[in-house]
Amino acid sequence: MAQTRALTCEAIDIALSDAPAKEKRLRLGGVLCRMLGADIFVSYVCDSSGPYADPIQINLSDDMLRAYDRRFRHVDDLTPKLFARRRTSTVTPAGRASEEFVHDFLHRSDMYHGMNYFPAAAAPGSVDLRLWRGRGSASFTAEDARVLQSFGDLIVRLWPRENPAERGPLTPRETQIAELVAAGQSDKEIISALDISLPTLRTHLRHAFAKTGAPNRAALAAHYLRQRY
Repeated sequence: MAQTRALTCEAIDIALSDAPAKEKRLRLGGVLCRMLGADIFVSYVCDSSGPYADPIQINLSDDMLRAYDRRFRHVDDLTPKLFARRRTSTVTPAGRASEEFVHDFLHRSDMYHGMNYFPAAAAPGSVDLRLWRGRGSASFTAEDARVLQSFGDLIVRLWPRENPAERGPLTPRETQIAELVAAGQSDKEIISALDISLPTLRTHLRHAFAKTGAPNRAALAAHYLRQRY
């Protein structure tokens, strides 16, 4: 009990501090990991395409974070569902989630039991809090979720929104790709038509999503068609 009180006070002190925003997120994540028995902490800033900008992490490798941005974000059907709830959710991903995302990203990083906080008024600049436990650990409880919700709501009240990357016009290559997406072409067809690699295509798609605010390929296609016609 005394340790919990001490960690709670430490977390509140961090929330109230004048430290740089990214440093506060990182320090708060460390305290939340100790308080809630989490093995991994990740936090993103919401941008125009969703909760995907300016990540910081504890106990997740830089390589895996880059892999998420370049590859797994495009097959992650779990995060958009949790983001849409606008609250703290506990989750142990199973068969209904994307198999590639779960097995090749989450489980490969020993992330089996998750608890993610997304603010009720999520918008560009808002911050999320994501905690994960490994395979040998128990799932997060309703009480754990209550604690994370309280700290998430506290930082919403205290911290000004951060500034994610600004939108800009699509490059000629990004416009080409948006046109092919709008034409219904698959990744395989696009990389063949443009003679580029799959990682390069996904980089262009990621940039196009951020610039247009499109959360997925269908929205990017709609944006292209609106601009074209």
